[in-house]
Amino acid sequence: MRSRVLKVALTARVTALLSAGAAFAEGSIPLDEVMDQLKDDTKLVGEISQELKAQGLAADKVICVGARFGGHWSELGGARSVPYECEIGSKTLNIEGTVKLFDERGREIDMSDERAPERAFDYKQTDITWGWK
Repeated sequence: MRSRVLKVALTARVTALLSAGAAFAEGSIPLDEVMDQLKDDTKLVGEISQELKAQGLAADKVICVGARFGGHWSELGGARSVPYECEIGSKTLNIEGTVKLFDERGREIDMSDERAPERAFDYKQTDITWGWK
């Protein structure tokens, strides 16, 4: 239970930080793009591919919802990141994780840095977890 509470709290914090200073809006993203972003997690991609095949669906036709970097993020504005929610036929896939920010030189930036929106040049999604409903 404590793990679930911590995960919910971290997800809320990431969402708040990504949208700080601008109205928050989730953003839609095709499932094939989510799969491309998370392609290093072969188990997750394999499970998604298996479910798509079982339901006779194509990844580019399934639309997910993800957190969106607000327009005040100089280089990342509009980009999507975890958490994602994808309706794949009769099932819902929830993907969570950690967003790590990097400056132009590849140095990690603390998400709580008030200058992160102007300093961040790239991001990675790590510690990926997921569940099906």
